[in-house]
Amino acid sequence: MKKLFLIYTFIFYSLATVAQSWKPVKIDDSVQVSLPPGFKKTDTLGQTVINASTSFGNIIITKQPDNPVSTPDIEKVKHLNSYYDDFVKRISSTSKGTVSNERDTLLGKLHVKDFTLEVDSGSGKQYRNIRILHENSATYSFQFLYKEIHAQYAKGESETFFNSIRIPPEADVATQFTEPENTNGKKPAGSMNLMMIGGGLLLVVIVVILIIMRRRRRRI
Repeated sequence: MKKLFLIYTFIFYSLATVAQSWKPVKIDDSVQVSLPPGFKKTDTLGQTVINASTSFGNIIITKQPDNPVSTPDIEKVKHLNSYYDDFVKRISSTSKGTVSNERDTLLGKLHVKDFTLEVDSGSGKQYRNIRILHENSATYSFQFLYKEIHAQYAKGESETFFNSIRIPPEADVATQFTEPENTNGKKPAGSMNLMMIGGGLLLVVIVVILIIMRRRRRRI
């Protein structure tokens, strides 16, 4: 028991020391996050990628500006949620991973999507805790990657990472909607499906009404 207590004490002390050594880093004027020393930041064609290594995992942050060809028109929160849902489907399909712990939550007043992606490459399971944020005409993804054998120790680092994400206090949900000139003008897939379902129901109602009217005429 004493040995186990010493192990947990060591882990707690190590994580506390790591958290103190992390420093706030501005991704841009909209988003800030704390990172360990030695991180690398690259900017290519407007896309920003940040890589960092921790004691028990790795951090990957990307910022992708809205693309007039592929970014859908986000005018309401339901469009934003549909955009996030499509993002999760695409990343799980591309990585052939399993999604768990998926939830919609808030970062201040901004809507974000959190989930965990489990990937088995054959050399052991790897987990990715991921947060997706669309804000100020760009999509940010925050990922903390760790191996299954490090799950117990990586938990503290992952929480430190995600809890350090900061946005301007004046940021509001309105800043998450897209500008028409930066999108393809189409609604996200989710909203289009709802429109199709609604149209189908309307068609059924019209057909039912016509059938009822014909039957009444025959009776007359």
